[in-house]
Amino acid sequence: MFGRDKSDAAKDPTPIGGTRRPEAKPLPTKEGTTSLNLRKPLPARPYKPSTSRIADIPGLSPRSEMRSYGVEGKTLVVGREISLSGQIAACDKLVVEGSVEADLEGCRQLEISPTGYFKGSAEIDEAEIAGRFDGRLLAKKRLKVRPTARINGSVEYGQLEIEAGGVISGDLQVLSPEPKEPSVSPESPFKESSAATGT
Repeated sequence: MFGRDKSDAAKDPTPIGGTRRPEAKPLPTKEGTTSLNLRKPLPARPYKPSTSRIADIPGLSPRSEMRSYGVEGKTLVVGREISLSGQIAACDKLVVEGSVEADLEGCRQLEISPTGYFKGSAEIDEAEIAGRFDGRLLAKKRLKVRPTARINGSVEYGQLEIEAGGVISGDLQVLSPEPKEPSVSPESPFKESSAATGT
């Protein structure tokens, strides 16, 4: 159509623009290095089981530095439509989006989402509840009750924050603050003694 016949294009490999590309040459290799041959299989290595959940990848930061959640350490998430029962110990944070029937000890934070349900006993530092809780709850530092929360049972807390709509029914007690040791103050140098006044 534009002055060139299709049969000519099949014979001549020159592109339509008229310039011909030079043929690709292999890159020079440095002495002592070998190039990667994709057609040759890599040598087999013996299987070594990994002790971590994420494979050790060179240049990748360790697992502890990759955490995006606020609490450093171990977090257990029970997702929606998942049920868990038993005893939970030594986790830093428990997030309940499903159903948990357990005794929780040695955990720092408990978070129950609006879809979450916890039945049992929990002894933690801080709790934020937006779902349902049935049982005994001991929040040593702070208990935050969201508007969608329904708590039934025995509740002990250090500090309590209830948003409008949150419901707590049952026994509610504030933890007494730990007694502070009385500070021993040295005698004031300005105090007159009977020997100094001569009386």
